Amino acid sequence: MTKEVKINMLVVIITIVLVTIITIILALCGQNWKYYLIGGMLGLMCHGLMVKQDARIARFSRLDPEHQTFNPKKSAILWYMLRSVLVIATFVILALLLYKDGADKKTQIISMLIALGGYMTIKIVFLILLIFFHDGKKVVS
Repeated sequence: MTKEVKINMLVVIITIVLVTIITIILALCGQNWKYYLIGGMLGLMCHGLMVKQDARIARFSRLDPEHQTFNPKKSAILWYMLRSVLVIATFVILALLLYKDGADKKTQIISMLIALGGYMTIKIVFLILLIFFHDGKKVVS
C-alpha cells in the first residue's frame, strides 16, 4: 500500500469519526447539526473527487507520456471547477433553505459557519496527515 493510499484512507476514516462526534455534540447542544453533517459529507465527496482526479491523471500520463492526446493541466482545471461548482451550489442551496425557513440573520450566519466548519474538517485532517507523513525529501525544481 502506497503512502498516498494510506493517507487517503486515514483521512476518510478520521473525518467520518470526527464528523460523527461533532454532529452528536452539536445535536446535544441544540445547534443546527444538519448543516455540519452536510458540510462534512460535502468535504468527503470533494476529497473523493480529488482522489479520482489524481488517479485518472496518473493513469493517462502513463498511457500518454508526451501528452499528445491528454492534457493533464486542462483535466485538473476541469476537475477543480467541478468541485468548486459542487461546493458553491451546495452552500447556495443551504443559504436558500435558511432564508426560506425564515431564520434571523444571526442564525443564518451561524448555520452557514457550521456548514463551512464541516466542510473544512476534512481539509484540516488532510493537511495534518500530510505533515505527519512528510518524509523530508526536498523537491528540486
